[in-house]
Amino acid sequence: MGARRTAATALLLLVTLTVGGCSGDSEPADDSTDAASSASADPSTAADTEETEEADASDDAPADDTSIKDVLDAAGVDDDLVNRLGEVGDANGYGLGVGVETDLEQRRGLAALQVDTCRNVAVGYRSWDGIQNSDVGGGATEEQAAAMADFLRTEFCPHVAPLKEGPLPEQTLGGPTEDEQGGRGLATTQTWWEHRYQRVSWTKECAAQTGQPLGDPLAYRIARDAVMCAEVPRAQAKGRFVAVDVVFASPVGADRAGKTVLSLLPSGASVSGETEGTNPDWSPLDGGCLAVDFRADGLAKVLADGPGDPDPWAHGIYYSDGATEDGAVGPYTGKVKQILLGTGKNEPSADGETAC
Repeated sequence: MGARRTAATALLLLVTLTVGGCSGDSEPADDSTDAASSASADPSTAADTEETEEADASDDAPADDTSIKDVLDAAGVDDDLVNRLGEVGDANGYGLGVGVETDLEQRRGLAALQVDTCRNVAVGYRSWDGIQNSDVGGGATEEQAAAMADFLRTEFCPHVAPLKEGPLPEQTLGGPTEDEQGGRGLATTQTWWEHRYQRVSWTKECAAQTGQPLGDPLAYRIARDAVMCAEVPRAQAKGRFVAVDVVFASPVGADRAGKTVLSLLPSGASVSGETEGTNPDWSPLDGGCLAVDFRADGLAKVLADGPGDPDPWAHGIYYSDGATEDGAVGPYTGKVKQILLGTGKNEPSADGETAC
């Protein structure tokens, strides 16, 4: 799926805190690094914010300028609620250490991430049991995770407003099947998508399957029973969709999933190989997936003016149920409900295993 709005800034703030150990979105922290939060956030996004690539000044590459305060204001979370959350966090190791007081800005960072936790539970993407298990997997004690979850459920989340999705735009469809470089979906721009596929409600079609975005969410119907879920491309992506989710209304066979991926890649693309994967050892979930590499020579041309080095590869991670930041939800059964599709080859983990 898991990776958005610049509350990645909040993530960067939190990873500087030497927390008593609860990280809900990456491998458990050791004694010297990482912060605790059960909120959904892709660790790679934090790395992205450190890149210094010059962004094209265009409508397809908006500036990433949403502040943590903007996020909290939009959610209806005031400083009094932020401080109450911070007190619970300080007492349970979600800050600078158990019993060490954080300041208001640090507490706002935690609150911004927990806003996503609330919204993810509200739309059915996460459960409270899953969030507590995730925090325990990240290093919290069961008592610490329970104290944070209880406060979120009873005191914090009832005040959090749902993510507000803007009205669907008027569109003029019938655009070309390929962009000028031969792209057919992956690595093309929002402008191309707007003239090719019908925009649909992200809240209705994607939220429960993909979780809260870090950026402005988008969804397009690519088939009667399938949608593409993504976010307005960030500046680092040069206005191109380099990672998207494909969500089916109900699970489909792997052949159908593969054909759907190929329809979004340049003409001539083909399956190169596939590997079954499992969740990493630290994950509290027992799940699996199928990682499929696609050779797409035309993709190098599509990415010639995009981010990074042009690469004739794409990869899809197939999930039978779905995925959270903890990995696949359930085993891979041969049926596919969701595909995480991105540019580049799928890379195995440090131990050579394919991680979901």
